[in-house]
Amino acid sequence: MKIVIIGAGSTVFTPGLIADLTASRYFSDATVALVDINPDAAATMARYTERVARERGVSLRVEYASDRREVLAGADFVTVTIAVGGARAWEQDVFIPRKYGIYAPVGDTVGPGGSSRALRMIPVMVDIARDVLDLAPDALFFNYGNPMAPICRAIRKATGAHVTGLC
Repeated sequence: MKIVIIGAGSTVFTPGLIADLTASRYFSDATVALVDINPDAAATMARYTERVARERGVSLRVEYASDRREVLAGADFVTVTIAVGGARAWEQDVFIPRKYGIYAPVGDTVGPGGSSRALRMIPVMVDIARDVLDLAPDALFFNYGNPMAPICRAIRKATGAHVTGLC
């Protein structure tokens, strides 16, 4: 079994996903491929995953890459946890609307911040979906990014890919 996590450099989402994977006997012999555009972040999370697997006595195999196409082939599960633009872009999604009197505690789903985030996220997510369809067409595909509903709808409409939103 092969699980690909795209956006694996996340110090929030990836440790939680790895904790869940290493706690399940179902995934104990799986290969986990960690992908992040920052190669250092991908390598760091690969070392983290290897350590957690070793500590829990799990035979999880770990791969990592900065190019998703290197590891997508044959994936059974693909989970995407990216945030295009990172924390700085998210801050702007909150602070720019606030400057004009629109207050939102989190600017990632609705309102001007959610719209800005959608405009950043959707093109990248559609590209990822195309790669999933090309290299792992039978994989279960999960989006763990916001705005969840617009991203999933755009992926489905643009590519026909079946995607499940979890965010």
